[in-house]
Amino acid sequence: MFNDIEAFWYVVLFVASVFGGLVGSLSGGAGMITMPLLLLSGLNPLQAIATNKLQACVGSFTGAAHYYKNGLMDFQQSRIYIVIAIVFSSLGAALVQFVSLEILSKVLPFVMILVGIYFLFSSKLSDKDRARTKYPLLLYASCAVASVYGGLLGVGIGSFVLVIFVGLAGYGLSKALAYSRSIVFSINLSSALLFIAGGNVLWILGVLMCVGQMIGASLGAKLALKSGAKVIRPVVICLCFIMSIRLIIKEFFSVHLTHFLGQVRQRVRPSLYRS
Repeated sequence: MFNDIEAFWYVVLFVASVFGGLVGSLSGGAGMITMPLLLLSGLNPLQAIATNKLQACVGSFTGAAHYYKNGLMDFQQSRIYIVIAIVFSSLGAALVQFVSLEILSKVLPFVMILVGIYFLFSSKLSDKDRARTKYPLLLYASCAVASVYGGLLGVGIGSFVLVIFVGLAGYGLSKALAYSRSIVFSINLSSALLFIAGGNVLWILGVLMCVGQMIGASLGAKLALKSGAKVIRPVVICLCFIMSIRLIIKEFFSVHLTHFLGQVRQRVRPSLYRS
């Protein structure tokens, strides 16, 4: 036993972090895989979020490093996006204390559906770059808004940033994914540092999941570099719709589902005792 978690959960969470790193490097959304399992293991929400941010930080950095190494990202060009992400995600993290996230959580699944529809039907999606944007200020402003959201809530942030770089910057899917990883890393870094300062990270579990993220993110980046839009596009579409369904159930039907499961348990238990 470490940190009052059974050893079994260390194995489960390591495997989840590998899979999360793989998916994250292809589309974002690694937290959808790791976060529910962290909570299910018995951690309190603050410890779960803090440990998840630490391992997500390593995963997004690993993915960004692979894309940079293979020439898909120009660091000189990405510096302004990184600065925007760090400044505005820190603002978002600070606003968590004062802003109600209830409305945002209910709107989010429908926004994710729109993102999925965009990737499903857009004719612009390929690995070929288009003309550069005529509205750089709109691009920077969109990155700032996404970064504030990343600091506030962060669910699906990788997919949102991907849309910004495809739709506004005119990048091909592989290049947009490379730049989105640097943005997501910057957002995760600023959040992770706040949680580390607060002493909320479980380090043994966190380091183990960081190793898993490094393995998964490396595999995902290599797959994206090899197959490009052919693999990135379907993964993003599937992730957006799966995440939307999960969020809709959580936000609108969780009370009814809990009540239904409670009734089922009440009916099953007497029959078990009779048998």
